[in-house]
Amino acid sequence: MPRSLKGRIRRVAVLGSGRVLEKDPIYQQALKLGQALARSGFCVCHGGYGGVMEAVAKGCRLAGGYNTGITIRGASKRANTHVNAEIKMPCWQSRLFKLIEMGDAYIFLHGATGTLTELFVVLEMSNRGLLKKPIVVLGKKLHSLIRSLKKDPHFDLPRRLVFATSVAQAVRYLKI
Repeated sequence: MPRSLKGRIRRVAVLGSGRVLEKDPIYQQALKLGQALARSGFCVCHGGYGGVMEAVAKGCRLAGGYNTGITIRGASKRANTHVNAEIKMPCWQSRLFKLIEMGDAYIFLHGATGTLTELFVVLEMSNRGLLKKPIVVLGKKLHSLIRSLKKDPHFDLPRRLVFATSVAQAVRYLKI
């Protein structure tokens, strides 16, 4: 990560599956991530609902940190109970761009099409010079997918994209 980013990261947007359950290893990883980010002095923002979003919010709160959930106004789902603050957006597109706007850095955990959409929007914005923020992919599944896409000569990856295999490594990237 370029040295010019040192000290400028205050809020980390965490994105990942809304479907993982508490017993799932990805949920546990997100819980540890929330704790580690809070202990390192970062505020966390996330999609506000269940799965990874709930786990990272819970971990953040357990460690005495502050987190914000970005939800959709009028949605049938409610924000998870670990959210400190909630921002309601009119639709999923506005929700995504609010998350992108709020994050000084991004950490992506395993997810399905929603997470991939979020990841590819962030990658494209970075490639076009619209974002100059660190992007961390945490975990083997997303890393494997991106590695296979990288074989295509037309597929560009931003310089600020890093791959982490552990929570500690992901947080360390943001503290440099």
